[in-house]
Amino acid sequence: MDEKRSSEERGPMDPTRKLLKVFGVKVTDYEARTAAILERHAATTDDADRAALVREAVELTADLSHWLREVQAHVLERQEAVLTKLSPK
Repeated sequence: MDEKRSSEERGPMDPTRKLLKVFGVKVTDYEARTAAILERHAATTDDADRAALVREAVELTADLSHWLREVQAHVLERQEAVLTKLSPK
């Protein structure tokens, strides 16, 4: 019965859940991919290979930063909406 109720409460994925799901996937992907980059960087002495790994890490970091800003903007919008509705006219 609890399982049925919780699935009914969730319903279609709302924007907050969707955004947080995307962000969670981005974070775990970033962790896995950068761990592999670090291992490959430590294993190579070729400057061109190392430069390519640095570029890849920078791209991954920029993408993750973008999604972090998306989450922050979403939260700030929600906070502003609540406080605006609660403020005296």
